[in-house]
Amino acid sequence: MITRIENGKVWTEGKLRALSLVLNGEKIHSIAEPNEAVQVPAERVIDASGMWILPGGIDFHVHISEGAETFYPGSCCAASGGITTVCDMAPFHACITEEQMQEKAKVGEAACVIDFGLIAGIVIENDDLLNLQGLASSGAAYFKVFQPAEPPVSHETLWKSVQAAAQSGLRLGLHAEDPIFFRSTVDADDPLSFPQSRPAIAETSVVADVIEMARFTGAPIHICHVSTARTAELVAWGKSHGVDVTCEVPPHFLLLDESAFIKYGARVKTTPPLRSQNDREQLWQALAEGVIDVIACDHYTESLEPLSTKPQAIPDAAAGIASLELSLPLIMDAVLEDNFSLKRFVVATAVRPAELAGISHRKGQLLPGMDADLAFWNPNKNRTAAGQGDFSRIDTTPYNGWNLKGCVSQTWVRGKPVWENDKIQAETGYGRWARSSGKKDNLHL
Repeated sequence: MITRIENGKVWTEGKLRALSLVLNGEKIHSIAEPNEAVQVPAERVIDASGMWILPGGIDFHVHISEGAETFYPGSCCAASGGITTVCDMAPFHACITEEQMQEKAKVGEAACVIDFGLIAGIVIENDDLLNLQGLASSGAAYFKVFQPAEPPVSHETLWKSVQAAAQSGLRLGLHAEDPIFFRSTVDADDPLSFPQSRPAIAETSVVADVIEMARFTGAPIHICHVSTARTAELVAWGKSHGVDVTCEVPPHFLLLDESAFIKYGARVKTTPPLRSQNDREQLWQALAEGVIDVIACDHYTESLEPLSTKPQAIPDAAAGIASLELSLPLIMDAVLEDNFSLKRFVVATAVRPAELAGISHRKGQLLPGMDADLAFWNPNKNRTAAGQGDFSRIDTTPYNGWNLKGCVSQTWVRGKPVWENDKIQAETGYGRWARSSGKKDNLHL
């Protein structure tokens, strides 16, 4: 089917332009001046007046097959927030063989309404590395080491993981927190005792070590959920010295600081924890400058019950913030407030994650021949963060009730609307496994 999308502003060549978008089935056929596009016979014409048409978001780090989350509602959350592809991170020992990854892909393709990538691992011991080369060849986006496991990941396993990344070419994602720096007690009556119990040095000391390991071996590494300004400085140093190091930041480290524990309590419990206001401001700067490569929300929920109906003491609550449906709208609000550039928004939410996941040959940009993964943004319509049906997890987050500028009007995956008129439009199982090509582009380092 030929579809023509007209009267909107299309993101192309690094800016918004008043062009028409022509789709041929699942792919982008052309981007052209309106008087040229209208000459292409189309069975379907979409009026996008007032809309910004951006590449669909790609979230490089989510948990939608773990805890209380599953592929269908998780993918619906993503679609409602302008995300067209997610990279799912499996629980411990659940995706460490090719057979496990193939089985997970079947489950995902039976349930998802958007496309998805799969992350290998999680590595917590040496045996988790035995099948890494096969996982890389089978299409894993990357693999992850979760250092603060119980027992914690040893320095030996961390070193072997860096070596395995160098040998396989598969990027190592790292949850960097060394438990030797943790304080064992958290005071239930003191909201700030939790962030104080996991100090910044627990993250930065590991990042410094791993950057040196990667510098020596040539391994590609990725620092997950950067929480401190010092970590960003270390990453910048690594990049400037030729280390293949990338990193991500979730919205909560940009929008909240440790004082949020006083207002929101367990709603903002995450690991690493929220840091200082200075850290938050410096992370915005690092993101704007490209030191931080991607925005990835680290979506996770262990409970579907709103915390307001069952308050929990911070020490007893599970760590994790569910934010797939709000991740991009939260950052778009900053764009529309003139606090962040639209160009960096597109690069950090679509272009760069596609490159790192090895899917930039088909996703991440609006170009002829690419998948027609589109997010229709209405910059003139505000949104109040609130529940959106059975799939929504907003009631468990600190963002419930926030007023945001901008709104996702439609989300299209491979030429089909999956979110429109505030409803999921695609059938269960429309999503496909977006395998990594194995080629990890570095066009925007």
